[in-house]
Amino acid sequence: MESMLSDKYELQQPLRLPDQVAAILMEELENGVLNPGQMLPPETELAAKFSVSRAVIREALSQLKAEGLVESQQGRGVMVVGRAGRRFFRLEDPEKFDSKSLTQLYELRAILEGEAAAMAAARGGARELANLGECVSAMARAVEDDTIGAVPDLEFHRGIAEASGNQHLCDLMQFLNEKLLVLIKQAREHSRLKPGVPRQVQSEHENIYRAIEARDPQKAREETLTHLRMAARRLGLKI
Repeated sequence: MESMLSDKYELQQPLRLPDQVAAILMEELENGVLNPGQMLPPETELAAKFSVSRAVIREALSQLKAEGLVESQQGRGVMVVGRAGRRFFRLEDPEKFDSKSLTQLYELRAILEGEAAAMAAARGGARELANLGECVSAMARAVEDDTIGAVPDLEFHRGIAEASGNQHLCDLMQFLNEKLLVLIKQAREHSRLKPGVPRQVQSEHENIYRAIEARDPQKAREETLTHLRMAARRLGLKI
């Protein structure tokens, strides 16, 4: 069964046309317009719908194939595989998230970072602990100087992942942290406008550090979860 798409799409400059086409098709897949097992319309039909050349369509489809979202079927065309075939973890820019998606992101952080902190308390070496201590001190100076302190905040959470001793966890947290930098900056800038909040945030980080330094995995996990719940609450979210 061939899937149905909207009649026509208007593409915007200056983004590359293949990237725009691929992004729209990915969105259609996420929204259930394109379902696994369905065949995409032929290239000529897609080119007409998007008002682009077949070369643009081919490049866009190549992107989807590279991610495992669609696959070519000999003699049939291009079939939708869906999320099950995805070869890469994808995360859109968090600053564009709605409240539901942002809440889910903080839930993911709680799952990962809570366990990372517990592992860091059990496994972290002297070098990793020293790095965490330096980050805490840098955040404290930011509070005293009334500056944002987003970079040491980011480095602190990255340092916890490194201290966990799990390279896969560290790589995943590195990916998330790079995406979260803008949110961290926004959250800390917002906190600066509320009396007492910057010191509260600092206290939360210090509690996590002390638990890790004390080699107390359960306390480290609890303090991390408390910090992330409070951070979410300061953004108007509840986890």
